[in-house]
Amino acid sequence: MTQTTIETQTNGKLLKGILIGGLVGGALTLLDSNTRNKVKRSAVLLKDNSKNMIEQVKENPGEMKEQMVSGVKGATETIKEAINDVESLYETVNEDVVGKVSEVKDISTNALGTAKDATNELKDISSKVVVAGKQLKETPTQSLNSDNKKSEKESDDIVTKSGLSNEKSISSNF
Repeated sequence: MTQTTIETQTNGKLLKGILIGGLVGGALTLLDSNTRNKVKRSAVLLKDNSKNMIEQVKENPGEMKEQMVSGVKGATETIKEAINDVESLYETVNEDVVGKVSEVKDISTNALGTAKDATNELKDISSKVVVAGKQLKETPTQSLNSDNKKSEKESDDIVTKSGLSNEKSISSNF
């Protein structure tokens, strides 16, 4: 019970402090003539608008009600249209962008597969060139012996330049 009393007293002091601080702050801002004039104009406009609205409600309460209801209905329709536009935009973006992204993904996957296939084919070709060079080297004729050394050196140069290992390629072909 005493805790409730202490909390109430603390809340009362806090509320008083906030109100006093607001009043002091407001009074200090009113020392500036420009601020004072703006506050006066705003107060006058608020008073005039309130008077006009009260007079209109007194004269035609039904008409004011209808105006407010039609204003709310108009705002509701505008919000519904905006929601439909957002949904349409979302669907368009989802279909177009996400669809294109998956197409690009498929194309890049296909391109990567093609590049891997080309690499494997180049390895096979280099293996065949190496085998052909060895076959020429093993030919028994003397006249081909000097040509074979040149061919072997050329085929070794081709394999070395291509960066492919001829040992692995030859063993996989046999």
